[in-house]
Amino acid sequence: MTDESPQSVDDPSATERELRQRLDILATFNEVVADVNEAIVDAGGRADIERQVCERLVQTDELRFAWVGVVDETTGDVEPTAWAGVEDGYLDEIDVSVSAERPEGNGPVGRAVRSNAVQATHSIADEPAFGPFREPALERGYRSAASVPLVYDDARYGVLTMYAEHERAFTAELGEPISNLGHAVAHGIDTHVRRERERELERREQAFSRIVEDIEEYALFRLDASGRVESWNRGAAAIKGYDTEEILGKHIETFYTDEDAEDGLPERLLDRARTEGRAENEGWRVRADGTRFWASVTITALTDDAGEVIGFAKVTRDMTERKRREQQLDAVFNSTFQYIGLVEPDGTVLRVNDAALDLVDADRDDIVGSRAWETPWWRGDDERIADLRDALDRAADGEFVRYEVEISRENTDRPVVIDFSVTPVRDDDGEVSLLVLEGHDITARKERERELRREQERLEFVNRIIRHNLLNGLNVVGARADIVEDFVDDAGLTHLETIQGRVREMTELVGTMRTFMKVIVERESHEFRPRRIDEAVDHGAESLRSETDAASVEVGRLPDVSVVADDLLDEVIEHLLKNAVQHNDKPNPAVEVEVGAGDDAVELRVSDNGPGVPDEEKHRIVDQRIEDLSNPGNGFGLFLVREIVESYGGTVAIEDNDRGGATFVVTLPRA
Repeated sequence: MTDESPQSVDDPSATERELRQRLDILATFNEVVADVNEAIVDAGGRADIERQVCERLVQTDELRFAWVGVVDETTGDVEPTAWAGVEDGYLDEIDVSVSAERPEGNGPVGRAVRSNAVQATHSIADEPAFGPFREPALERGYRSAASVPLVYDDARYGVLTMYAEHERAFTAELGEPISNLGHAVAHGIDTHVRRERERELERREQAFSRIVEDIEEYALFRLDASGRVESWNRGAAAIKGYDTEEILGKHIETFYTDEDAEDGLPERLLDRARTEGRAENEGWRVRADGTRFWASVTITALTDDAGEVIGFAKVTRDMTERKRREQQLDAVFNSTFQYIGLVEPDGTVLRVNDAALDLVDADRDDIVGSRAWETPWWRGDDERIADLRDALDRAADGEFVRYEVEISRENTDRPVVIDFSVTPVRDDDGEVSLLVLEGHDITARKERERELRREQERLEFVNRIIRHNLLNGLNVVGARADIVEDFVDDAGLTHLETIQGRVREMTELVGTMRTFMKVIVERESHEFRPRRIDEAVDHGAESLRSETDAASVEVGRLPDVSVVADDLLDEVIEHLLKNAVQHNDKPNPAVEVEVGAGDDAVELRVSDNGPGVPDEEKHRIVDQRIEDLSNPGNGFGLFLVREIVESYGGTVAIEDNDRGGATFVVTLPRA
């Protein structure tokens, strides 16, 4: 059993009291295990077993509350199904999950399900992972807790959680008894579930028998040795439209179209049944009113003890609806731009659609029945053939296979790039009976990717020029200007200060351009990581304070959360803070930073006491494009902020504030 809590100070009286408590709980567990077998017999359903277990657990003075929950396999949420004890709205107040990525998934319930082992919390008040549930639990007098997964024969039926009114109620010595309790409860539920399945199966079998008696989907009747009707059932009357009196003695050619009857199809089927014992056929048949239906027919020869054919049993099923669906499927199969083929697990081609045939200008009759690697799509390329055969072998073993392949096309030197996949289809026995080959032409997309890579290479070249040539040159100019300052008289000092100021501005602009180039060049391949929002805000505030004495920066309480970002998060915050000062018309600019954390996102608000932003300008500033910037120094910083934030999956907006200034709101995804 896994447990987490600080050890209690040795105290003989406390130890004795804890021992009595554990013995009391242990006795309750043993009684519950014994009661489960009786509950299986008497329970009206699974819910009764779960409810009785919870009620029996809280009858001991040591356990205050118990509940059972089931896991939603899609969302990972744990939904309560039964409970007893002092609940007082506790289950309505908490959200429980089994996902380790969510805070509510790291309590004893989530850990128990993920580890498939008992999880105990000795002290709810002191256990960090109990965070989202701590206050609601303590308010109801819960001091320690234990969760046990309800698993039997690899079937998971949920999780049982118990709360005690004192700490250290579930120590390591109780690990095995708690586990036995969970196993017994899961076994009880499993037994009841299996019984319900058996009862349901019996009900279905009985219902099936009744349906068979009255079924009208099959025509079941007998023929004499010459093929004339000797018996007629309800299904035959319903499907074919003949009453018994009017059809008895008629030859089966009555049911066939004139074309098939003249062609001798009825007699050929009878002859095949005589020689092979059975004949099957699908085709159009004719009802009494002259209408046609698509039929699946089986004729079985009936013989005497000497093996002589004395008649036939004929089964006809109306397959008109299936035929219609097949025709619709054929229409869809051949109307899609996807390349689709159906093959046997051994690679034999069964069907191929028109789009795939058009790709290589092939005839369907030349391909169906061939092995897939012998078809024009792969013929003549040993490497492609080897890849295909490997993919088919893996798919025949039940694996979904997907990869990219280049296919040569008629009348062009450029190959077509195909996103190719092989999907196994299983039959009712779970065996792979069919492979679906699909291909999607991604040639244009691959070309765009190549163009993007070339563009990124060009941008990286420009980035290197900016980093090395331009920035190094500015550094040299700045250093020489500082040296010249000692040799310039008062008349030339103004000009020198102008040079130094412009060098600083250009150096800062180069830094901004380097950041922008980094965002553009690395956007496709860069991986983000969790960044502490409080550290980034503190760093930005300190940077602003060190650069100006005129502005004041007030930072509100910062939550201990991380966002999805990278090192450029510092650039975002620094640009927002500098913008709040640079565009402020007050003699003493004031900047206020606030951070709020939600379940999925973190909101950063940077407010100033400046002139504000007119409504018609807000969207223009946030949504501006490169061509909207008159020069890189005018609005480029905010453009860069938006580019970086959007690369994180966040948003930027501008609002008014109560001091008449503007508030820039940046929303970032929470890590």
